[in-house]
Amino acid sequence: MTASTPDNALIWAVHRTQDWWKHVGNHLGFARNTVVTDRRGIGDRAVSEDFYTAYNRPGSTSSMIGLLSEPEVTDVIARCRVLRWLPGGQAERMAHAMAIASTRLLDTVNPDVFLCFPIDNYVSDVIARLARKRGIPTFEVTASAFPGMTMLMHRGRLIASKETSPDELVTDLIAQMTDSAFAPSYVARDRRYSTMRLLQTFAYFRARGIAFSTWSRLIRDPLRYHLLEARAGLGYKSRLGDLTIGSLIHPDWRARLADVPRDRRVLFALQLIPEAAIDYWIEDLELVKHEDMLVESATALAQAGYTIVVKDHPLQFGFRQVKLLKRLLALPGTVIVPYHISGNEMIAECGISLTATGTLGLQAALAGNVSIVGEAYYETPGNFVTMRRWEDCARLPEMIASFDSTTDQRSRQHHIVGHLASGSFDADFACWQRFRDGGREETEAFAGKLGARIRALGPAGEDWHRRCMPVGGGRHPGSPLN
Repeated sequence: MTASTPDNALIWAVHRTQDWWKHVGNHLGFARNTVVTDRRGIGDRAVSEDFYTAYNRPGSTSSMIGLLSEPEVTDVIARCRVLRWLPGGQAERMAHAMAIASTRLLDTVNPDVFLCFPIDNYVSDVIARLARKRGIPTFEVTASAFPGMTMLMHRGRLIASKETSPDELVTDLIAQMTDSAFAPSYVARDRRYSTMRLLQTFAYFRARGIAFSTWSRLIRDPLRYHLLEARAGLGYKSRLGDLTIGSLIHPDWRARLADVPRDRRVLFALQLIPEAAIDYWIEDLELVKHEDMLVESATALAQAGYTIVVKDHPLQFGFRQVKLLKRLLALPGTVIVPYHISGNEMIAECGISLTATGTLGLQAALAGNVSIVGEAYYETPGNFVTMRRWEDCARLPEMIASFDSTTDQRSRQHHIVGHLASGSFDADFACWQRFRDGGREETEAFAGKLGARIRALGPAGEDWHRRCMPVGGGRHPGSPLN
């Protein structure tokens, strides 16, 4: 790569996105692009054959040839929703084999940049780690919190421009984000939350898991991530006993909270489990154990006299294991609100909120609440109570008490939204969902803007990765930030 023009992009395409990514790659303005998958015959290249060759070679590990250290392999396994539920020896072999396959990929393609959707499994995690060791920047492409916009990030850190966004734009975006009707684009409206839907969801995904498992053996691809992830036996999948979740919800939640002051109510805005944003944005592996983190935090807050108010994620209906809710209900005064109650309504009802990386943490801060979050892309110093280490769970009452709530709310909003605006650009990420219906021109426009953004913020431009994510920044051996 020259000092002025990146010209070779390596692109990781998740299941059924390879055609869209190839069209994006062809219109980035780069001379070359290579779309890679883990499915034989799909994309320009597939890591499958090299992966299985390495996996089936006795005694072969990537640490022996200096690719991933043992602490790095431990970190890779702990973050992947599939590997952490597999037998330890198998998970280690898969991580090492993927490192060997990814090294051959990087040697062959020799890319200037690595592009993907937000990292959500061990395959893209390993490729990004090995790319980082070579000085190749990773750009994770996803939707911005602002409608119709896109942002780039890496490991939950927003890849933001040094340029300040115009005040008029920030003011307009604040108005959008604080509108009482605002909801992230992924939140479905008018969903049915019924026992029948629970049963239908459970039955569908059980059947799907059996079908995928059978299919993976027939095509001799038993370790492909997408097929493994469908297995019903993974520890986070719902069981028959979880269909009783309706009995744990409090329809009379308003009456239960009537005598609790708003500033003593803590909204626990639950996220999807598993959630890639938790697995790959939060650095402390103890905090990645999300359910334990929630219970530890709730225990400390309840002991300090706060009331825990639980609001589950609407997309988690039919997938939530009741054991988490039962652990939270064991604390005195815990209230669980019905699924149909909106997040905005609960932000208005509670003076404090807690979420690891969810958008409700951003919305709560913009609404003037005390917002407890993890290392999320929208977190900015002084505007959130930020949990970075396991020890912070027990310290939450103290951290809330010391939070400076005297800052002018308008200034706080401007600071938060201004930061987000500097990391967002006008391009509709959702075009990938419309590509199969003929949205090629829309995708081409998106790709042109994406390419320009990468050139502006990459090594030939502001060089964000070197400035803001320097090598060696991790807090534990094996951290992806090292």
